[in-house]
Amino acid sequence: MSEQVTLEEYKSAYRTDRLAEERMGFYIHLTVYAIVNALLIYVNLYFVPTVLWFFFPLIGWGIGVVLHYLGAIRFASSNLQKNGAEAEYRAKKHHSGSNQ
Repeated sequence: MSEQVTLEEYKSAYRTDRLAEERMGFYIHLTVYAIVNALLIYVNLYFVPTVLWFFFPLIGWGIGVVLHYLGAIRFASSNLQKNGAEAEYRAKKHHSGSNQ
């Protein structure tokens, strides 16, 4: 006794899973950013306190974290819907081409 899953249910589950993966990737990135930069700040202030260089990786990598946030959290849902629509169009086009 197998339960049928509609295409919309499948798409919704797929989008939910992809968004969860995107969020997890962002949170891992953010955690690594915080740990590594805390270490860099410590190294800078302990070994060379006269030259504050830790700002450079902090700001540079911070820009990457912000862009990752925008891509993974803010715009991921719209990208998934757009990509899903394109994949569905290609599948329909391929399917109609093979019936001829």
